[in-house]
Amino acid sequence: MTTAPGSLPGSPPPPAADHHGQRVLILGASLLQVPMIRRARDLGMRPVVVDMDPAAPGVCLAEEFHAVSTNDIDTVLDVARAHDIHGVATVGTDMPVRTIAAVAQALGLPGVSPTTALTCTDKAVMAQAFADASLPHPAFRTVSGMAELEEAVAQIGLPCILKPLDSSGSRGVIQVSSADQLPTALDYTRRVTRDVSPSGQVLVEELLTGPEISCEVLCIAGTAHVVALTDKATTGAPHFIETGHTQPAVLDAPTTAAVTSLVQDTVEATGITDGPAHIEMILTSTGPRLVELGARMAGDFVASHLVPLTTGVDFIGLVLRQACGEPIDPPMPRPQGGAVRFLDAPQGTLVSFRGLTQAHGLPGVREVLPLARAGQRIGGLHSSTDRVGVVIAQGKDHDDAARICEAARNLITVEVQP
Repeated sequence: MTTAPGSLPGSPPPPAADHHGQRVLILGASLLQVPMIRRARDLGMRPVVVDMDPAAPGVCLAEEFHAVSTNDIDTVLDVARAHDIHGVATVGTDMPVRTIAAVAQALGLPGVSPTTALTCTDKAVMAQAFADASLPHPAFRTVSGMAELEEAVAQIGLPCILKPLDSSGSRGVIQVSSADQLPTALDYTRRVTRDVSPSGQVLVEELLTGPEISCEVLCIAGTAHVVALTDKATTGAPHFIETGHTQPAVLDAPTTAAVTSLVQDTVEATGITDGPAHIEMILTSTGPRLVELGARMAGDFVASHLVPLTTGVDFIGLVLRQACGEPIDPPMPRPQGGAVRFLDAPQGTLVSFRGLTQAHGLPGVREVLPLARAGQRIGGLHSSTDRVGVVIAQGKDHDDAARICEAARNLITVEVQP
C-alpha cells in the first residue's frame, strides 16, 4: 500500500495562506519535489514546474509544466521570463542549484549567488572554501590522472576516498584501502566524472571515521537556524550509500553546540545568507568535521517528509515564501521521532514487492513507497538511485521511530529474478 506522494497520513495539513496567485518556478517533478509542488498550491501559489521527464509524478500537480532539463539554464530562464515568476526553488537535489542562482540573478529574485551556487555544487571549490575559512574538513587534493593520484595518496595516506567533483547520491564515490586498488578506483570515479566534467578531475579526500550526521538548516539574514539534526546510516565502504535517516540525532550538549557553531561558520564561508542548507558532518574523535553541503533542502525524503513529521515546522512552506521575497520568522522546532529506511535488492529483474500492505499497517508507519517497478533491471547497490523502496515512520523519539521503521522494512520482501 502507498499513500499519495507527498501526503503524510495522520498529520493535519498545514493551514493554507493566500499568496495572491504568485507564480513560483519549481525545478524538478520527482517524488522529492511533489511535496513542494503540493505545498505551493496549498499556499495559493501557482507552481510552474520544469523537469526533463514528462512522466514524472509531479507533472500532473503543476499549473504549468515544461519538459526542460533543470540544468538547461538558458531554457529555464526563458520559462521563468515567460511566466513572470515571483520566486524559484527546489528540494532534494543539487542539480538545479546553479540554475536557481542564474534565474534569481537575472530576474532580481531571492536566491544564492552564482558564486555560492558553484561553491556548493563543485566539490573541489567547496573543499577549498572550507580550507580558506580554516573549517575542520578532510585533507584533499584534486587530480586528473594516475600520476597525480599517486602523489595525492602519498600526502593524504590510505585509506582515502575518491569522489567526482559534480555529482550526488554517492555516484562515483569509492574508498581506496591499498595502492593496488588505485587504478580500478580511479576508473570507477572517472566514469561518473566524464559524464559531468570535461576535465575528468577527481577529488581525493582523507577518510574520516565516526558517526555521520546531517544538519537541516534555514538561513535568514545571515543567521543559520538549525531545523533538525539527522543521524545517517550508510552501507559503509566502499561506496557509503545512505540506507536510512533518523531524527532527532542523538547528541550530547557539547557536541550539539559544536555542530551548531560549525553550521554558522559554514554558511558564512560559502555565502549562504538566506534560504535552505543541508550540511553533512562526521563526528570524529577530535570533534565534528565537514563532509560537504548543499545550498538546498535535503533529499532522501528528509526535508520533504521527515522534517515535517519530527519538528512540526512547515520547512517547505518557509522556503517557498522566502523564495518569493516574503519575510519569514525563524522556525521553532518541536522535536519528535522520525525515521526513513530504504529497501535494496540483489542484482536481477524486479518481479514484485511482497508485504507492502502489512508494513503500511504498522502503527506509526506514514509512507511505504516503491521506487522501482516490476520488470526493471536491478544492478546492485552502487549509488542512491539503486535503492528500490522507502519506508517512513514516526515515533515518540529517535529509538521508537527507528524501531517502527525497521520493523516495517523487515516485513517487505523484494522479489528479484536472477
